[in-house]
Amino acid sequence: MIIGIILIIVLTGLDQATKYIAQYFLKEPLIEKTIIPKVLQFSYYENTGASWGMLEGKQTLFLIITLIALIIFGYLFTKLSFKNKKLYSISVILLLAGTLGNALDRMILNYVIDFLHLPFLTPVLGLVGISNFYFNLADLFLNLGIVLLIIDMLFLYPKRERIEKRAKTIKERSKINE
Repeated sequence: MIIGIILIIVLTGLDQATKYIAQYFLKEPLIEKTIIPKVLQFSYYENTGASWGMLEGKQTLFLIITLIALIIFGYLFTKLSFKNKKLYSISVILLLAGTLGNALDRMILNYVIDFLHLPFLTPVLGLVGISNFYFNLADLFLNLGIVLLIIDMLFLYPKRERIEKRAKTIKERSKINE
């Protein structure tokens, strides 16, 4: 559990540090820095909405959602086990770090600093009505955490359950034979 707490602090700190760097180097004058043409750009953006700019300006709603998410992820955190549930543990740590990273921005700044842009996704996302989107490391942690948690729930959790059930059956049989 202590490793989980340390990782959450480090990842949240990394998110906050990159946002501070983006604010310092990209905000004024507004600079767009292409790192890999048509793939990765850095550009400062103050997001008062959720992912992809949805629900812009609904800060009270975000506070409520954040508190609920932190309670749920906090509960999931109590089930961490790097020995038996590595992917699950990593996903919960990413979810907590991502939630905390963006929550800190909302509490301190009243918006979230986004600075990463993937231009090659613009045409694809445009098909579903999402224009240029910007994100940050906390968003990346959240999305990766969700994907890993889904993989764990679909593939690894059932396997763990079968193994535990087999072990329980073997234990019960050995008690009967005694």
